[in-house]
Amino acid sequence: MSLHLGTHDSAMPRALQVLELLDMVLRGLDRKTLAKAARVCRDWSNIALGHLWETLTDLLPLFKLLAPNGFELKENKLVFKDLPLENNWRRFCEYSNRVKSLKVDDTDERYTHLFDAFARLRPFHLGQNGNLFPSLRKLEWIGPNETSLLTRSVLFMHPGIQTFSIHLPGSYVHTRPSSALRQYIEHSIARMPYVKELTVTLQGYMAIVEAAVLQLVKGWSKTLETLTVPKYWTSTGLLETLSSLPRFNTLKATPDIPGVYDPARRFQPNIPPSNRLWPALEMLELAAPFREVIQFLQKNPLPLTLTALVVYSPRMESRETIRELCAEIARKCPNVQSLCIAKCYSRPLQQRLHPTLEECPSIDDLQPVLDGLNLEELAFLHEHPLIFREAKVEEVATKLKDIVFLELNPDPDYTPVTFDHRDFPSLKSLDVFGRLCPNLSKLSLYLDNTGVDLKTVTDPHPLVAMDELVIGGPGHPDIGREDALLFLSKVLYEGCTVQSGTVCRERGVPLAFTQQRRDFWLAVNQQLPLLIKAREEEVKVVERLYKAIQRCEKEIERCGGDPSVIGNLDVDEDLPQASTSAQPASPPPVYSESGPSS
Repeated sequence: MSLHLGTHDSAMPRALQVLELLDMVLRGLDRKTLAKAARVCRDWSNIALGHLWETLTDLLPLFKLLAPNGFELKENKLVFKDLPLENNWRRFCEYSNRVKSLKVDDTDERYTHLFDAFARLRPFHLGQNGNLFPSLRKLEWIGPNETSLLTRSVLFMHPGIQTFSIHLPGSYVHTRPSSALRQYIEHSIARMPYVKELTVTLQGYMAIVEAAVLQLVKGWSKTLETLTVPKYWTSTGLLETLSSLPRFNTLKATPDIPGVYDPARRFQPNIPPSNRLWPALEMLELAAPFREVIQFLQKNPLPLTLTALVVYSPRMESRETIRELCAEIARKCPNVQSLCIAKCYSRPLQQRLHPTLEECPSIDDLQPVLDGLNLEELAFLHEHPLIFREAKVEEVATKLKDIVFLELNPDPDYTPVTFDHRDFPSLKSLDVFGRLCPNLSKLSLYLDNTGVDLKTVTDPHPLVAMDELVIGGPGHPDIGREDALLFLSKVLYEGCTVQSGTVCRERGVPLAFTQQRRDFWLAVNQQLPLLIKAREEEVKVVERLYKAIQRCEKEIERCGGDPSVIGNLDVDEDLPQASTSAQPASPPPVYSESGPSS
């Protein structure tokens, strides 16, 4: 059916008659606007409803289609007032067929009776052999107990699902799973044989459910490509099992559920050499003491396909261990472009420390990866500040010429007992990164601006791709707000955000320092866009003045006069001076008869 959008012969109505283009337009709309678009015409309705129902995070809207007379409460849970009829089921199928991603949080079990009625009454002559969600490709289930997993989540499983996420019952934190979990996993593998992406989460020890996780991995060994587990679940058995999967390429950690580190279990994978070892591995996240990770890298081969590596430590690591880890990464992972070496944020600090400079890690400890890898993303996070002297900034930036994301410990937990402001870079370092790292879009640094005169940087290079700047540092803010604003307005573009990187943790950085630094950089971030815009307007005015002067010179020459008289005018008091310091706009163009040119 073609769309008739009026009699106007404009490009827009004609473009919206192409359903593929209409789909691209409607895809970016919010849900309220999509609901309005669904009432325009039949073609618009089909596409808009497809986007509205594509992702579902609550089953209640679908259950309402089966309850024309509403619900009532039974044992504090919802039940249908009247059982669904044939036309109700057909309307249900009309909408459930559009669902491609379904998330069900069954924690409060409020839909228990609705699930029971759904399981008993669903018609097998509708859908695909009783499968009322034939388009479903992603299923996420949060189960409070084994009954929820076994009797409810399986209702939505079918061979078309390729992404499966399961939040295991919280009771497993204190008690070991029963045989029901093994049965559930067997059902899952049989009903969803082509799962490519698997997520398993539980805020507890890996040892409790390791057998179940390995059962899932082995059940989908031919198709599994991505596995996401809590941070401290990268165990010996898991690594040994994943190493032989033919399509597996990504092992990563859930960002919000770190799991629990078990010091009684050592990370000691022993992967035998094989031509088919890690055939497709691209990203690997490991959470173990750095010493154990070093031994893993020394004993086991890793493929050249590995481009992203993340290593978390559950304990405070020494400079020597960090240096050795970096050397081993540079030797065994030469093609890594994204590297993160990080502390454990979930581990509580045992005492307040004041480390010496010798105990703090140094940028020199990271030299092996700076020299040996062509990095696009680098993150280093430690409890102690990173010693990074301003004199080393240019050397480091030269080695990171392709860097896009750089995070160099903006939020350490402790401050050195004695230090000099020259032990850390200042805002002046942004000029160096702007000159040598043109692709840098996010930068996080620990800066000390004590005694720094930013006015000496007369023509700083702008950070042309910068989207986010995070600034940490010792003690109170050590620079005037006006000075920071004037300098940042020269190196940042409108749209870049500036924020404090200082984080308060118990027995770490005092709360007073954290709040003061946060308020300082928040005020800078709020005022900075106006100043950047004013500087851009100033540059435009200067450009227009220069064009006018050049036209005057040409006119004087045409009339036989001497254009040098213009150069003798004292314009310092009347006109703004042309200077490339009015960044981030470009210098004034040279005017010619054909127009301005660079």
